[in-house]
Amino acid sequence: MNGGSVGSSGERKAAIIHEASPLGDVRALSLMLLRLGTRWFALNVHAIVEVALKGAVTRVPTAPSHILGITCLGGRLVTVVSLEQMTGGAGLLSSENTATLPRLVVVRHGEYEMALVAEGIHGFTEHVTGLDTVGPPLPEFVREEFVWQDNRVALLDVPRLIATAVSLSGIDSPADTVEA
Repeated sequence: MNGGSVGSSGERKAAIIHEASPLGDVRALSLMLLRLGTRWFALNVHAIVEVALKGAVTRVPTAPSHILGITCLGGRLVTVVSLEQMTGGAGLLSSENTATLPRLVVVRHGEYEMALVAEGIHGFTEHVTGLDTVGPPLPEFVREEFVWQDNRVALLDVPRLIATAVSLSGIDSPADTVEA
């Protein structure tokens, strides 16, 4: 997660989500669908920088469990984050179907980017957001859940996802660089 300097963790989180659209507006989005284990997620295609084969990920000492490490993509270091850990899962990838290697989906908001592990990419769909959804309380970085081909899909709000990853990391030093 890269960028300029902002004082406290709360200020950084506010700076990251500042540009996020209000959750109440209704609009159609083009989404990429991805799967991790039995969980399905969707990302706004405009937030996706690239999809890459998972390469070597270097663990960062004392990093929280949702930070799998860092990897080098296109000559830049990118933080690799576990959606499973952030949504309360065990964080272990299944070993079935080793012919399809996990992918890294790199997302960006402003100057910040991070890579999310995905076992599979399942194409694109159009979805109307902002409709009332009924269900259990969702993590703040899940905008809503919807059904796609009999699968429950969590629509990720990338600015809030990045802000949550930073917040869970406990980054609060002015020397750490986080802003939108």
